[in-house]
Amino acid sequence: MVSVLDLPYDVLQVIFRNLSPADVLCFIASTRTLYYPLLDDTTTWRPFCIPYGIADNSVFKDRSYRVICGRLFHRFGALLGRWCSDYPFAGNIIEFRLVPDEFQRSGELIIAGDVWRFSGRSHDHSMPQYPSYVEFMQIGFTPWRQATRQNADEVQVSWHLRSRSDLGFLVHNGVPPPYIRLDGGDSRARPSLHVIAPTSMTLIVPHYSSGEFPESLTPAWFDGERGLPPMPQESPPAITPRPRDQEPYGVGLRYVEGTPKPGSISIFPPPPDGTSTVYLPELHNPGNPLSFNYVDFVPRYYALRTNTQDGVDPASPDWRAETLVGLWLGDYGPHGTECLFLEHDAAEQALRAWKITGDVNIPRGACTWSADLKEPTPREDPSGSGRTVRAFRGEGQIAHHGFIEATLIPAVVIVSGRDEITVEWDAFFAAKFIRYRSERGRAGD
Repeated sequence: MVSVLDLPYDVLQVIFRNLSPADVLCFIASTRTLYYPLLDDTTTWRPFCIPYGIADNSVFKDRSYRVICGRLFHRFGALLGRWCSDYPFAGNIIEFRLVPDEFQRSGELIIAGDVWRFSGRSHDHSMPQYPSYVEFMQIGFTPWRQATRQNADEVQVSWHLRSRSDLGFLVHNGVPPPYIRLDGGDSRARPSLHVIAPTSMTLIVPHYSSGEFPESLTPAWFDGERGLPPMPQESPPAITPRPRDQEPYGVGLRYVEGTPKPGSISIFPPPPDGTSTVYLPELHNPGNPLSFNYVDFVPRYYALRTNTQDGVDPASPDWRAETLVGLWLGDYGPHGTECLFLEHDAAEQALRAWKITGDVNIPRGACTWSADLKEPTPREDPSGSGRTVRAFRGEGQIAHHGFIEATLIPAVVIVSGRDEITVEWDAFFAAKFIRYRSERGRAGD
């Protein structure tokens, strides 16, 4: 009988390409004959790093590909990309990406977590506006100043705040922007990452309706292929009740049985530091007029699809509605800029705009407007420039504060450019939407 030990090296590599990194390690650890030659073999481990854009280990100070894969990407690689939260009404977006750390690691790559922060309505700027990006979390190998022979290849998770924009909204202790590092003494402040199991528990806000989020296991915006970090899966984050004298209505935010929801992540900030009065939860829980009851709540984040595609001029015969799929930014009047995901439903010939971030009228997760692609209608370019546009009849959703008495009203959806849409909401108002194409003003770029 032929033993696996007799297989040629090239055949073993073909087998490894069909296994996970953990399975490969178990495979080669089963015998010394394989273990010592393959433990740090570049050909064995490098392919597991290439999907993350790493073909050269010099960006990790020449650590072995096994260490890079096993300690960083296997544990935390699923975080890379965008995530959106179930924080009532407003929602929130965070994004994890690979960037060089020039501050602590002499340019070695780390996984940095950014919060997207949208400003309110401003008369000084055109709307919609791109978000600012506040770095709140770093995952990387031990910084060289702290590294010893024993811990140099360990991965640390730390809480950092860094942004090109003013951090005055966070700073109350005289620490100047643009860089804040929350370390208590010699220990690093560490946020706690948790993986939340699929569940049907949904949030409700007393006296209001903040909608289901997500409303199913497979919403249009959900990235079901990314997976979750390989950690024990837990129940949804506990909701800490506020003192009764601080509860305006006597009943706080709570979970109830709802529609099934996919797995998610939650990030608990580090414990309060007696030397700092920076208010950490504000990063993940943007304020809104109805947020007083749940500002300290730890939200769940769900994987958000990343669709990056070039738009097509609506005047072109090659224009197709599916070229609109992806993230867009919209002008929502006094609520400021909000983020949407545009879905193309080929079966129903419809275009739907799902709110990823929302407001107290139409919350995150709701369909804010839709277009019936079977009902084109003549329209001129809203900008008056004379461009050829494509317009379709549709519906827009409006509601009172708290998503009360939600109503659909007639709307016209006008595709006025390759990256621009205008929605005319009956006789109420017209709103502009732009495709989210690139990051702007982000620390580390």
